[in-house]
Amino acid sequence: MNLRKIIFAGIVTALIGAMFGLAVTKIAQREQRRKIMLITGASLGFVIGAFQESVQQQKKIRDDEYGDSNSWK
Repeated sequence: MNLRKIIFAGIVTALIGAMFGLAVTKIAQREQRRKIMLITGASLGFVIGAFQESVQQQKKIRDDEYGDSNSWK
């Protein structure tokens, strides 16, 4: 598996998660919790992005080894 792609996907998704965290603090009008929501959003985003990229790479490896069973060749 390509570790660089996994880390890159995690970082990009962490940035998106951080933006969601900032949006939640703005909507909830809880400015004192800004740092907590920012860190939580970024952490969850990194985990979700890295996991998703890992699953996609593993699926591609499996399809290359065993062939795609859903295709009509």
